[in-house]
Amino acid sequence: MTRRICHDPHMPDFTVRFRGYSRREVDDLEARVERSLAGSGELTADGLRAEIDGGLFEIVLRGYDPAQVNTAVQDWVDRLSRLR
Repeated sequence: MTRRICHDPHMPDFTVRFRGYSRREVDDLEARVERSLAGSGELTADGLRAEIDGGLFEIVLRGYDPAQVNTAVQDWVDRLSRLR
């Protein structure tokens, strides 16, 4: 099962696994990244890196595939860093 919540076609779809990252937490971060890429300035690459260092997501039942999310988060950092 996959889902898409955002409007940016460059944002990924994530597979739901038996155990994975909290969908709410991932969706909230994805929305913040999407707004930032659209120019809100809400989140920077350095800010996202700091959140990563603090441990981003809780592991829950029926969460998003961690490997897919980790790949997406690195892409978000790269995309945000190009906004400078």
